[in-house]
Formats: sequence, structure tokens, C-alpha cells
Amino acid sequence: MAAFTRINTETAHELWQQGQARFADIRDARSYAAGHIPGAVHLTDATLAGFLQELEDDQPVVVVCYHGNSSQGAADYLTHQGLETVSSLDGGFTAWGQQFPDAVESS
Repeated sequence: MAAFTRINTETAHELWQQGQARFADIRDARSYAAGHIPGAVHLTDATLAGFLQELEDDQPVVVVCYHGNSSQGAADYLTHQGLETVSSLDGGFTAWGQQFPDAVESS
């Protein structure tokens, strides 16, 4: 079984710019609405099944939380659901927003 990896914001930003990964934001609805990575899916218990069905075969997934801690558990869970390439964003959305403020959108 595959294991998740941890990636830094620079690597995640490259994947995002190149459209090479799906981003799954596991923060609460209010935080997601206030700001998230453009194109990121707000991943909740209610959206999980649809998210998994929409993924293309072997499409990499980057899990985003507040600071990079909770995303590790979610990334591990997704690998147990059979996803091959799953990463947790070190520093979470907080680090992303600080480093790439122009790559943030709100709902």
C-alpha cells in the first residue's frame, strides 16, 4: 500500500501551476470560504465520495489543512482508500497564503 508524502509550499505551488494535482482542503467551511487555493475542493464527509469518483486514475492529491498537521491524517486515510499519490502540505494553508498571497481565492 502506498504511503503519503509531505511536500513544501514551493513544490505544491509548482504542481498547482502545472495543473498536475488535485488539491483537497479539509479546513472548516468558514475558513475555506474566507480563502483557499484556487481549484481546491472543500473535502468533507459529505463531499468525499464524489471527490474520489471524480479523480482520474493515478491523479496526485495534495491535502491542505491549517498548518500541515491534520492534513497528514487525512492524507493517510486517502492512501487507505486506494489513492496512490497523496501528499500533505507542510505548513498548510497558512504557509501557502504567506508565501503565495496572489494564489488565494475566496468563495
